[in-house]
Amino acid sequence: MLVDSLKKITEQVGKDTYLTGQIVYVPEAGEGKHFHLNKEGNPEYYRIKYETLGAKDGTEFFCAEKIRIDLEKKFQVTSAKLKTNPLDLKARQELETNLESYLKFANVLQGKSQIVRNFLFFSLGKYMKGDQGIPVSPCEFTQKILNPLTIATSGLTDSDSKLAWAANIQIFTAYELGFTMAGYCK
Repeated sequence: MLVDSLKKITEQVGKDTYLTGQIVYVPEAGEGKHFHLNKEGNPEYYRIKYETLGAKDGTEFFCAEKIRIDLEKKFQVTSAKLKTNPLDLKARQELETNLESYLKFANVLQGKSQIVRNFLFFSLGKYMKGDQGIPVSPCEFTQKILNPLTIATSGLTDSDSKLAWAANIQIFTAYELGFTMAGYCK
């Protein structure tokens, strides 16, 4: 099904309209939001937007969305394991693997359109509230995330997106600092 969808998109010469989403800042939550996975594991955007994209941009959007959804599912699985057993060494290794996958994804998106780079937006707020485990390794997190942040925000003009990213950077820093001070990171 995925291959058929990609073939259909790339074969089209014209432009199609895609259901996308914008990065938004939610003042009540004090953080930015882009999408979340619903009960069926499909993305639901916080602010729906329709974009008209050519075949190449549509394919890049579709692929980035699919990869990012897969990453989000991995983040959720790992966080659930660590919520159940915070000392699980295998799950702690998955933290590193999750972050490495995200960093590779970021490098692939360098130079792509902003609508595609929006998939680098990563919200830790839901994990920081304490009702879930941790999805990525907090150790040296801000250093590791610097390149994806640069890729995601270069040329960003939307003020709402800028505010959302700024709020998330504060959350990233607090995430790393909290675990470092607790002795989790060496």
